[in-house]
Amino acid sequence: MSVPRRILVGVDGSACAQRALQWTVALAEALGADVVAVHALGLLTHLPGPAVPSAGHHDDVQRAFEQWCEPLRSSQVAHRCLLVEGNPVIALLTAGDEHDADLLVVGSRGTGGFPGLQLGSSSLQLVQHSSRPVVVVPARPGDLPADGDRRPD
Repeated sequence: MSVPRRILVGVDGSACAQRALQWTVALAEALGADVVAVHALGLLTHLPGPAVPSAGHHDDVQRAFEQWCEPLRSSQVAHRCLLVEGNPVIALLTAGDEHDADLLVVGSRGTGGFPGLQLGSSSLQLVQHSSRPVVVVPARPGDLPADGDRRPD
């Protein structure tokens, strides 16, 4: 296996995704790799507050996505940030193929799902279905709500 030259990272605004993005930036700087940050705009979006239908909120999500990608803009890493439509797993796998990524990086948990799971369903599906290496960056204490708690907004 060769050294990764293009790293694709999933970004959704969650604490775990932000940690994965920071890890990706550090790796890309060390390796001289470029980064493709991807956010998949599905049926629902998790902006501050409860989940809302994505239709009609594209501009809000675009502004939030630009903020989430700030660690890339403030780095010296060559990068692009893509907001795509669709299921996050399919969108990340497709973007990995389209951009010839050598590595996929995601946080262990995103904005949806169940707090008690060790891996979110998207990260688990990526590990199971990707044809390229996947790094799942673990959560830090405090990144995830306790079992039974509501997802942080």
